[in-house]
Amino acid sequence: MRAVVINEYGDANALKNTQLPRPVPSQGEVLVQVNAVGLNPVDYKIRDGHLVDVFPVQFPRVLGGDISGVVTELGKGATEFSVGDEVYFSNPLDRDGGYADYVSVEEKFLYRKPPSLSHTEAASLPVVALTAIQALRDFGGITNDSKVLIHGGSGGVGSFAVQYAKSLGATVYATASTSRLDYVKNLGADRVIDYKTEDFVEIAKAAGGMDIVLETVGGENYSRSIEATRDGGAVPSIVNPPDAATAAQAKARGIKTDFMLLRGEKEDLKLISELVESKTVQKPNIFKVLPLEEAKQAHELLQSGRAFGKIVLGVQ
Repeated sequence: MRAVVINEYGDANALKNTQLPRPVPSQGEVLVQVNAVGLNPVDYKIRDGHLVDVFPVQFPRVLGGDISGVVTELGKGATEFSVGDEVYFSNPLDRDGGYADYVSVEEKFLYRKPPSLSHTEAASLPVVALTAIQALRDFGGITNDSKVLIHGGSGGVGSFAVQYAKSLGATVYATASTSRLDYVKNLGADRVIDYKTEDFVEIAKAAGGMDIVLETVGGENYSRSIEATRDGGAVPSIVNPPDAATAAQAKARGIKTDFMLLRGEKEDLKLISELVESKTVQKPNIFKVLPLEEAKQAHELLQSGRAFGKIVLGVQ
């Protein structure tokens, strides 16, 4: 089968087009023919070795956790799906992913693709939506009277987080660039903050402090997010763990903070499907679709920061 692999850590040139044997599903697994795979920053962070302490890689490795496709073969003990079922999922990062014609996956990670979404749209959704839900609900403890600040409200995780938080009745603040303020407002944010001209810390403090700040930027923004949070609040980070100074700053005020990674749980994929089918959240914003063989160019585009929306590799 066609596949794109990395044989070593490096820049986008480390991605190599190759041929690999088709996977054979093990006990409780199914084989999925990949139709589309969405790109996420975690892909290039694994590729360049940035996450080597979290996810050491055995080479060759097939990247790509955001997958939509069709079940083509059942392993022993696999009973929840049938050949021909259209599914979407987030494959664990310690397994080979979707930059290939086929991927083998445990049934427990799968859910049926939302009927209203194309494979391209579905492949752009699991990682960002699971991250947003689990950061706000499980880490942050969001309620209908929470005040929530979401950094990068026009990004993949941020745009879903804005809509999910609003669906729960929270008051949502979100940062965005000047050109994307209207987009984030239309997602449902109560107050959109132009991060180039406004100080989100001052705005948060004037509101009495945020209950939850979803940190998607890192660096100095992380410590300033602690400043924007009320005592006892929560700051889930999807970028990196807090450094010693930021951790101490949070601890002194009883603020819960840490680097969090999603769990590819079927029940949350079901929730995502329900949110999509009920039109509670908008369809994913697709920036560009490239063929599998152009994974290198897709990585370069993703890292450039020029993409407004998801980049997807069309495999079939």
